[in-house]
Amino acid sequence: MVKIDIPGVEPGPDVVRESLAGRVPRVPPSVALALLSELDVPGADRVELLRDSAENTDLDPHVRAGAVTVYARVAGADAVPTLLSALDGDDRIAAAAATALGHVGTAEHLDALRARGGGLLGDRARFAADLIVHRLGLTDQEDDAELPETAPAPEEVGALAFAGVRPGPERRSRALKAIKRDLPWFNPADHDVYEVQCGPRLLEIAVDRGVLGAEGKGKLRRGPATPAVVAVQDLEYDDFYPAMIALSRPRGDRLAVRLTRLTGEDVYVAEGSLAEGDLVLDLRAAQRPGAAPVAGRLRVTNKEVEISGVSDRRTTPKRSPQAE
Repeated sequence: MVKIDIPGVEPGPDVVRESLAGRVPRVPPSVALALLSELDVPGADRVELLRDSAENTDLDPHVRAGAVTVYARVAGADAVPTLLSALDGDDRIAAAAATALGHVGTAEHLDALRARGGGLLGDRARFAADLIVHRLGLTDQEDDAELPETAPAPEEVGALAFAGVRPGPERRSRALKAIKRDLPWFNPADHDVYEVQCGPRLLEIAVDRGVLGAEGKGKLRRGPATPAVVAVQDLEYDDFYPAMIALSRPRGDRLAVRLTRLTGEDVYVAEGSLAEGDLVLDLRAAQRPGAAPVAGRLRVTNKEVEISGVSDRRTTPKRSPQAE
């Protein structure tokens, strides 16, 4: 986490409150939002500060959007009325509110999200609705979306191999805390962590213990789920942050898993049979510019998840537009 030091300013609740209102020249509102994560501000005061900022129409839209995001993380379900109201405001604020609803909303909020139009707001709202369905395991919700096109397997020459291992207790704890910090629905006590390093980037994969073994396969067979969250290490600050969420859904006698960014873009796709025995999933990168082709395998046993594969060093180039 980034530490903020402002010479000549002693940060405290009063300074943060005034700065969020735009009345402290040396502490802009965006910095005040970051300060809230460091200061020892009582919970009720913190929630009030964030709610006031999220609802303050005098603030710049990007500051309000940030306040909406942090408010939902801190207040949880209590933030829903403010989030629903923000869906009808500025596009940036509405997109932040839609994203936040995906993490704290329930089935009764699906219609409000699905009623959004196109563009950025529509994309974020559709993913938020999808996340609610998977978080809560709503089996009565149809899914007619196609899986994304996958990139070809990487070339063997020069490919980087990777495999999952168990991290030490310190990194495990840091990764779980980082995920919980940003995802209010995440319960660290229910997850095991597997570490994967491929190239310079370190991944900590928090897997729900409830998907292990025969009972876990039965859970995955019954309907949508969120079996894992992937945290990535920030190379500059050595901190972790949640980067991808695994959304799984049975499709006939097979299981499909999409690893998506927190804003809804598909990054990886895994598929495998739900037949008897260990669940084995073949992993591929989604076909998108900037992605490195990946070929991996995930084996879910009674006790753990085995992860292995290779990744190309090269990324997928952008497609050139076709002449009419």
